[in-house]
Amino acid sequence: AVVSTQSTGDYMLFDVRIFHPYAKTYKDQKISDVYSRHEKEKQRSYLHRVLQTEKASFTPLVYSTNGGMAKESRRFHKKVAHMIAEKTRESYSDVINCMRTKLTFAMLKSVLISVRGSRGKATKARETPLSYVSFNLIPEIQQYESY
Repeated sequence: AVVSTQSTGDYMLFDVRIFHPYAKTYKDQKISDVYSRHEKEKQRSYLHRVLQTEKASFTPLVYSTNGGMAKESRRFHKKVAHMIAEKTRESYSDVINCMRTKLTFAMLKSVLISVRGSRGKATKARETPLSYVSFNLIPEIQQYESY
């Protein structure tokens, strides 16, 4: 994915990797070491080319199938959530909760498609502009008088 920051015109490139932490390959390794290894592998593959050729920054987004994420991914999510919260004047906790929920469903969808395959031509979903989205997913609790 490529993103342009509006203020500077700089480009940021991302590459996503999802791995299964309970695979036999990772049996005797600490999960933090596995995340680091995947991040370093992505950086080794892309960082030099992105910096020299594309004149952009690169962030490897590494996730596990059980919902965890690597250091760079956590840093990226926190920064984006903070920026969205400022722009939409929503609370940071609501925004990060919504982002994590969407990420979880996107990963589940990806796993499901890889397991069972695609079922024909997909229809294009209508996307709501970010300015119309409210990240406050839990409505305020209304108290009712008991009779």
